[in-house]
Parts: sequence; C-alpha cells; structure tokens
Amino acid sequence: MNKPKKPAFKPLDCDDMERSIQLCNGIEYLIDEFQREINGKEAVQLFNSNYKGHLLKVVSHLEELIHRLTYLTAKNNKEFYYEHLYTILISLNSCPNALIITAHYLDPDQEFKRLLNRNTFEFELGQIVKKIQFIKNVLGSLSIGRKSGVRNINHYFNQTKRTA
Repeated sequence: MNKPKKPAFKPLDCDDMERSIQLCNGIEYLIDEFQREINGKEAVQLFNSNYKGHLLKVVSHLEELIHRLTYLTAKNNKEFYYEHLYTILISLNSCPNALIITAHYLDPDQEFKRLLNRNTFEFELGQIVKKIQFIKNVLGSLSIGRKSGVRNINHYFNQTKRTA
C-alpha cells in the first residue's frame, strides 16, 4: 500500500494566502485584457483615461498583493516560509513603478505627454506576468506545504536579477 504523502511543512492555508493567489490570477487577467485593448492602436491613440484607469487597477492589485505578502512574511518567521516569501517580495516590490509612470503619461489631462515605447512597455508587462506566474506556483506550493514549487526559487530570482 502506498502511504499518502505528508506535506514537507505545515501548509499556509489562510485567507491571506487564498487572496494572494486570487490576486495573482486577477493581475494576469487584467494585464492580458489591457494588452488586447491596446493591440493595434497607434501611440497617440493611447492617451485615454480608460487606459490610465486600467493600469492603475493593475497597480492596485499589485499593491494589495505586496501588502498581503508582507503580512504573511512577518507572520511566518520560520526560516523556510520567511526566506521564500521575502524573496518573492523583493522581486515584486518594484513592479508597480513602471505601470504608475506609464499611467501618468497616458493621462489625457497631463500637460506634458510622452509617447509610449511599445517594445519596452510590453517587455515590462511580460516580466510582470512571468513573475506573477512563478509567484502563483510558489504560493500554491506553500499553501499545501510542499517544496516542489519552491526548489528553484533562488535560481529563478538570481537569474532574473542578472537580466534586469
């Protein structure tokens, strides 16, 4: 008979963990929706308060995710949880900045407008999506108490730092 696998660690199955995973899904969806909305538009057509609002909604979700992860990190001082949650926070901390700056320049009421460099902006969005997808996997592993999703976390974030 096969014995059921025991979790390697006590699972972090709390409301903050569930909400964090929901936020990751929401951020992915909002970014995908935004990219579909601006697809094929000229840079001048992007000066629209709807686009600004959409980006700020993504920023709001990112900020809530950072806040919840900060709470989870402080609450779970065990080395295993702290190390992985803290590493996630470090990588995620600067993500809202590019979106806030872009939203500022897409504001049609802004006196000094700046055209959006689509390649650079799409690269930034791609980086955010990659981080969110990876973070979602790590959070899923932590929520059930397994190491499987967190094994390569240090390798992943060390590699990300070198390319940034």
